[in-house]
Amino acid sequence: MIIWSIGAGFGIILIRQSLRRPALASVLPKYGYGLNAKQSPYERLRHIIEQRFAVSSTDLAVCQSSVARITTERLMYASMCAAIPLVMYVATTVAGSAMPLPILLVASAALAVTGFMLPILQLRSRAKVKRREIRTSLSAYLDLVSIMLAGGAGIESALVAASRVGDGPTFRLIADSLDVARATRRSPWEILSNEGERIGIEELPELAATVKLGGEQGARMTASLVAKASSMRAKQLAEVEADANTATERMGLPMVLLFMGFLVLLGYPAMQMISAGFGS
Repeated sequence: MIIWSIGAGFGIILIRQSLRRPALASVLPKYGYGLNAKQSPYERLRHIIEQRFAVSSTDLAVCQSSVARITTERLMYASMCAAIPLVMYVATTVAGSAMPLPILLVASAALAVTGFMLPILQLRSRAKVKRREIRTSLSAYLDLVSIMLAGGAGIESALVAASRVGDGPTFRLIADSLDVARATRRSPWEILSNEGERIGIEELPELAATVKLGGEQGARMTASLVAKASSMRAKQLAEVEADANTATERMGLPMVLLFMGFLVLLGYPAMQMISAGFGS
């Protein structure tokens, strides 16, 4: 009970910390200032976890999240999941057949580990969905660029004009990258390539290499852009079909787990009553 109470209290503290805005003294060290600022125990624990359990920077970038946020979620979920056996203990005690403490402790540890890993799994899932959405929009963007090139537009003007057609995340991403290229007087293909590496979209560096060839050497690339868009759509269709097959295979797992939990919930009190009857 004491352990679970401490875990529940720690979870409440984490929720409170996650809702607070970071203090200026805790933010400045990230930029090389205030290195001697005193950190709270929560911040020290968070930094230790950030160092020991690395998170994919590309997944964070494409989901527009941060290491600090994911770490806070990991600690919060672990504390909340570890407190679930406390509810089970209270429920079984009220029912007159308290579950053994070792079983509850093992369940609490297993649930804590599960809760600690859950934010990472969610981040990977969100990143996969985001990348699929970006690739879908990118194939449409390539079609627009190829149409404008076929109409006689220059490569840079075609890139800019096509990015202004849509208002989705992918089009805004490309438009912002092109704006940065103009503001910094750098080549647009360099910015697009860097952005693709940052968010883990390998198609953007490939697009950057293609437009670099056309921009610097004057190569005809309308056909290559059309072929690239077609291959991206074919790849996306294959991924959707594979995910559909995987989802079909996994549909039975939740039902099995639900059935097993139902058996444990009903069977344990019954076994306790039977064993008590034999004992008397």
